Amino acid sequence: MKSARSSCRVTGTAVATVILAAGTLGALASPAVAKANSMAVGKVALDTKHASVIKAEIIYSCDPGSDVHVATTAKSLHPAEGHRPSVATATLANKKLVCDADRHRARLTLRPKPDSVFRKGTKVRVAAAIVTPHGDHYADAKKTVTL
Repeated sequence: MKSARSSCRVTGTAVATVILAAGTLGALASPAVAKANSMAVGKVALDTKHASVIKAEIIYSCDPGSDVHVATTAKSLHPAEGHRPSVATATLANKKLVCDADRHRARLTLRPKPDSVFRKGTKVRVAAAIVTPHGDHYADAKKTVTL
């Protein structure tokens, strides 16, 4: 009788250990699956209709339910001596993002800051990032192009 009870306890303990281990693996796997944040910069070009305006395509992915936005900046790399680099920016608000862990494309219009001018032949670096309300970057990408 004693060995039957011991056998049941051992079996019960083994089953509980397996269930606990499975739960732990599931808990560990969930965050890894949820890390869908990614960013890439696609085609970048000077807008043909508006002087100094830059059009950029981004490819992004964000976790479901994320409270994030996309911040994009274009900065000229070789300004004339004595001049500051030209800068253009665009933001894609959270309500315009599709955060479902899949990759999505968006076309952004980067508007120049005051006194910034972009022309054909200007070399720029475009940086895009998925940013939290606290300023943390979940994913980012850079691309250097000649307009």
